[in-house]
Amino acid sequence: MTDRTCPNCGAALPELLAHARMVNCEFCGSSVVLEDAATRLAGQAGVMADAPELIEVGVPVRLGEAGSFNATGHVRYDYGRGYWDEYHGSLEDGTLLWVSVDEGDVALQRPVPKSNWPRMQGPPRIGRQVSSNGIDYTCSEVDNATAVAFRGQLPEEIVLGEIHMYANFSGPRGAILSAEFWGDGEAAWFTGVWIDPYEVERLA
Repeated sequence: MTDRTCPNCGAALPELLAHARMVNCEFCGSSVVLEDAATRLAGQAGVMADAPELIEVGVPVRLGEAGSFNATGHVRYDYGRGYWDEYHGSLEDGTLLWVSVDEGDVALQRPVPKSNWPRMQGPPRIGRQVSSNGIDYTCSEVDNATAVAFRGQLPEEIVLGEIHMYANFSGPRGAILSAEFWGDGEAAWFTGVWIDPYEVERLA
């Protein structure tokens, strides 16, 4: 993509990935949203408290049988009892996906096409069953979380301080389905599998 500069401090932004829609300025810490040929300031990128991380932006890791994963973006969500991290990046074959890390639990997730979103009346609740792409899932967790920080480049705009309702669903043979709801009726669904944290290996 063409070179862009930070609308806050004027510094050059890092080389942008084709799918990037949001990037943080490494000089002033601003969140920058990419809009066609323009850039828009979206506030600060938040404070990412220093702590040992299983996955880091720019450091390739092996995710068991899934192969090598390179994170290019990182979002942190606070859910009161703690926080979880979501990393966006690609596998060796270029497949884009998300990897979630929550208290040592690691999940590899891909967006669900809207045509396969579960039909659900009302908000999610524990025990509710839904179906996606012919697979039945049962809701095991519902809570709220706040996006508090991000780093790197993301495929969508994340509004720091915005509250998301999230729901996790369990399926057969370790299959997982998750959903996020925020703003004025916005939603996203993801499907994936658990990764054994002992099979996450740093490659650099």
